[in-house]
Amino acid sequence: MNIILYVVGTASLLHSYMAFSPMTRDMVAFLSRDAQINIFKHRHKYWAVGIFCLGLLMLRAINGLAGSETTAMIGTAHWVWLVIGGFTIAGLSVLYWALYVPVVMAPPVKHFLVGIDEADGILKPDSVVLGIEMHGEVRAYPRDLIARPHWFNDEFGGRPLMISYCILCNSGQAFVPVLKDGRRLDLRNMTAFDNNTIYHCTKTGNFIQQLAGRVIRGPNEGEVLEAFPVVMARWDEWKRLHPDTKMYYAPPETLRDRTVQKMLMKMIPLSRLAARDKPWHIVRKDIDTRLPAMSFVFGVKINDETCAYPSAALKDNPVINDTVGTEPIVVLYDKAHDIGQVFLSRAGDQVLTFAEVPNNDGASLVAKDKETGTTWNVSGHAIEGPLAGSVLTPAPHWNQLFWFSWAAFNPGTRINEGAAKADDV
Repeated sequence: MNIILYVVGTASLLHSYMAFSPMTRDMVAFLSRDAQINIFKHRHKYWAVGIFCLGLLMLRAINGLAGSETTAMIGTAHWVWLVIGGFTIAGLSVLYWALYVPVVMAPPVKHFLVGIDEADGILKPDSVVLGIEMHGEVRAYPRDLIARPHWFNDEFGGRPLMISYCILCNSGQAFVPVLKDGRRLDLRNMTAFDNNTIYHCTKTGNFIQQLAGRVIRGPNEGEVLEAFPVVMARWDEWKRLHPDTKMYYAPPETLRDRTVQKMLMKMIPLSRLAARDKPWHIVRKDIDTRLPAMSFVFGVKINDETCAYPSAALKDNPVINDTVGTEPIVVLYDKAHDIGQVFLSRAGDQVLTFAEVPNNDGASLVAKDKETGTTWNVSGHAIEGPLAGSVLTPAPHWNQLFWFSWAAFNPGTRINEGAAKADDV
């Protein structure tokens, strides 16, 4: 009986833990996404069974030591079970506290916006940030800070915006966390499936796969969230292009948050991830070998058509004109500063064709359109010519994420390495 209580209790607690911890996730890689979600939804039942069994076991051990009058009712156990049960509960408590993703990836206690001068005292010049420009406002979100919770809640033009980031895919995207019926989502990181984070909503019971950008399970299954691309850039380059930027600062406040952040930055910094030849965790399907698994790509998806633009190829072909989902687009990449974006190739009703024109210093990318002769920078701003002051509309895309993740969630995606270039202008 005592062995049964221990096995059932420990197994119940581990069952609700293993799929949600980076330490044990690969041990249960056979679990489907639906299986993970089901375990999470019923986690409180597993916890209740586990705590009851281990608690009863320890109580039986106490009765065995004390010779309690309740012995006949609940039975006894050797005092060793008291030690074993105590160490088991203590050990599992530490694991849940430090490595259980739904708990560890909690939202920041506080956050505020700081200007460039203050941000310079926090970030190094080569610190990676996720940048976004919208409604006349510009923000930068430090990758090392957003890597722990995997998302920040912000607001642009009076509208809520959730900046999401998956450290395992290097995938960043901004979502409007509001359902079509007007309900506001309260998203939390649950776990990772095929190395990509899954969020759950504490209010609606919906589950959202980041790279899918839609509700994959729950009352609103199938609903797609409105999304906006973010830019991966070094802090010194982002502020150079956007001198009016603000930085979203959410310092880790609790001991656990500081501990987890340091652990993430030591174990899987971006440079270390990119240097690997395979993803950090097991991928449940064959990895697309057309490109190196951990190489960076710009992934575009429009009207259900997808295309990947390898960063390595963009170094030789920094301006790529293409059409995805019947929409004309342009990929602009500043090879000297490793920053790029994808835009719709339209200025009003006019479709533009772009070609590279080096800047005076020969470093920063500047493109010129063939139709009007206007010069554009890598941020899609017209800086000289008939359309000066205009801004290109960002195309739906993921900015410099790992190839394996883009291909896993967009099987059969087209690859464009810039072989077909526009005529020189």
